[in-house]
Amino acid sequence: MRTALRIIFSRYGIVVIIVLLVVAVIALARGREDFPLSSGGTEQETTASDAPSEELTVDDGVTVPECEGEECEEDDDSPHHDPYEESELPAEAVDKAAEFGGVWLDTEGKDSNSWFQSMQPYMTEDAAELMRGVDPAVVPASEVTGDAEPDGGNVRIPMDTGTLIITMVESSNSWADQAWLVSAIDWEPA
Repeated sequence: MRTALRIIFSRYGIVVIIVLLVVAVIALARGREDFPLSSGGTEQETTASDAPSEELTVDDGVTVPECEGEECEEDDDSPHHDPYEESELPAEAVDKAAEFGGVWLDTEGKDSNSWFQSMQPYMTEDAAELMRGVDPAVVPASEVTGDAEPDGGNVRIPMDTGTLIITMVESSNSWADQAWLVSAIDWEPA
């Protein structure tokens, strides 16, 4: 008995056990008709028409809700339709974005917590969570050089070293029940 156990648990015994397991898995896999790595033995042959017809595309990271028919009409209030997709944001949203841009630039003598607290009332809860703990020293600009301009659902604010791009949405946070709030911040260097 000891000799048998010594052989089974030796290097050679373990290799034989692994080989037997691999052979058993391959034998089971060949017996299944729907196994994707099967190399034949099935009555049906795969054709080019069985392959997916869609081409792979590069993901740009933008999520667009799918809708069909009446859901997509321009005057629809459904969540699939962005009412500011083809028109400009209202002046109230642009003004709020400009205020936020000034607060975002105001880093003088502030640590990350006090800077965050000054910006938090202007932001959605999700955007605020992303900004929590960010060091104000990373702000790449020091002054606004032009007027805030609406661009679809965004507001572009020219600054001395680039453009601050702020995405505005109607939402609520701890400071406002329903208001124009910053949902995303992007930077475009000059």
